[in-house]
Amino acid sequence: MRFRWAATALIGISAAIAVSPPVGKTAPSRSLSPVASSHPSGAADGACRDLLAALPLGQTEPAPYLAAAACLRKRDSSEAVAGDGGAHSPLERIIRSPSPGPGSVSDSILKARLPAGKDWFLNQMERARVRRDLAKVLDMAYLAEAKGFADAEIYRELAALYLAVPDTYRAGLALLRQSETDSTQSGYIQYQLENLTHFAGSEIPAAALLDSLTAAYRHRTARTAELLETLSWSVRDYAAAYKNLLAMMALKKADASVAIERVNRFQSLGYFDFAAAILDKLDWRRLPQPWLALAGTAYLQIRSQLQDWPAIVAETAPIVTGTLPPRRFNDEETFLIGNAFLSLGQADPALARARQLAEKGEAPWGFRGRLLQARALSALGKTQEAARTLDALKRDPKRQEATGPILFWQACLALDLGRYPAAESLLVLASAYTGAEESQRALEYRFFLLVDTGKARGPFFQGLPESPHSRAERRQSLNQVGEDSPLWSFAQLEKAQIHLAESEPDSAEAVLDRVSKRSPDRLTGFQAEAKAAFTAEKLPGGRQAALARYEDLLIKYQQGVIPEFSRGRIKALR
Repeated sequence: MRFRWAATALIGISAAIAVSPPVGKTAPSRSLSPVASSHPSGAADGACRDLLAALPLGQTEPAPYLAAAACLRKRDSSEAVAGDGGAHSPLERIIRSPSPGPGSVSDSILKARLPAGKDWFLNQMERARVRRDLAKVLDMAYLAEAKGFADAEIYRELAALYLAVPDTYRAGLALLRQSETDSTQSGYIQYQLENLTHFAGSEIPAAALLDSLTAAYRHRTARTAELLETLSWSVRDYAAAYKNLLAMMALKKADASVAIERVNRFQSLGYFDFAAAILDKLDWRRLPQPWLALAGTAYLQIRSQLQDWPAIVAETAPIVTGTLPPRRFNDEETFLIGNAFLSLGQADPALARARQLAEKGEAPWGFRGRLLQARALSALGKTQEAARTLDALKRDPKRQEATGPILFWQACLALDLGRYPAAESLLVLASAYTGAEESQRALEYRFFLLVDTGKARGPFFQGLPESPHSRAERRQSLNQVGEDSPLWSFAQLEKAQIHLAESEPDSAEAVLDRVSKRSPDRLTGFQAEAKAAFTAEKLPGGRQAALARYEDLLIKYQQGVIPEFSRGRIKALR
């Protein structure tokens, strides 16, 4: 059974879009950077404190500085906790600091005592790299980071040092830091970052590297966000691409063409929540033409895919600010608005828009308008008129569209009237027309017809969204499907969707929890668990509970649509 809930199509297509693979079988946190435990004062302890106190001022002999760096590196490593996403090196502390300058007391001491010129650091780093002394390579890199140069050459050398280790995560941080001060080398830095994702000496998966860089880097310029966003798209790390795009939009005024193109990308991949957030960030209603028209259509499409019917209907209300002109809706938008009215149980305004499309709408919206007209007539209790509308559409010699959708809605009328043999014949014919949404749904409906031929069948079909009944009537029908029926778990999933549509997420989650524990069908139970996790995301304090559920799903069920959806949501929430 398909998922009738927010982000339905995201689950349905996620298996086909190659969401980035997990690092481990249970998809743990992908942060490569452990975090140092918080030091109340930031000062070094014990031997490190003594080594720092004994440091000379600006001397060229590297030994005392390297000894202090070795001690501080060991301290940072011992205090680090994997997966917390914090800073445990001077460069990370500088990157995440809200103001320029050292990130800790020990960094400040090193910065004050180390030689002032960058040539000393470049020479010492080159010597360590040539000698392949990895301990000294890391110690020297630590000192260069602590000095906090705002110089592209230093960070270019740091990136080379870390590749010798190899440590692609730190090399990536150095390259991003370099790009802040070297705008002329953006293309080459992008090339180097791309090489990090498939560096032969590293076993870190590309998506894990991008997730860690995205979590660690506090963007000060839009350039670094743009570099990471482009790289995230190249490795199909869509959650990282979204986060970096939002960071880029926060640092500079977004170009409408770029933002709308990203909206279309995320929408085509099924990440409707990402696409909607980008449009909101863009403030699309104030865009000039033609971007306003493109953004307006995308907004209604995405809200329809998210089943946010009130938001669609709200677009038809007059603009109260007095500063924005009223919108004129094209055929596609008129259909989406009419469908939203019908989904909210307002058949009269839906019928008005359907007739408007049926009279002058061009293909394919004129065809869809006539289907919508039949559905609205059925919702108003005019069943015979709805049947005549569908029959006339099927016999129309000017029709260019396939017959499958017509047959499906004729079958829905037959199901509502209890004419099951006729409905099954129509569903068989409709399912032969692959490609249209209604034709594919015919297979599900025929499955439901065959699962239970008893008394639960009538109430079940009257409770589905395609039936011409109100939400209250549909919920009452679904309550009549007993737990002894094979249709019970499917009826409960539909009931949970009604709770969500009526802004009752707690009730929806309770229903889904019950299905996940008591469903006789294993796959339906996993579907309910995934829906419950998605619902929990929207509840206060439900983020961590949702993450735990998604990770549990990956353990229980590691192949197919459900785990691919779970991986995508884990990445989005982290």
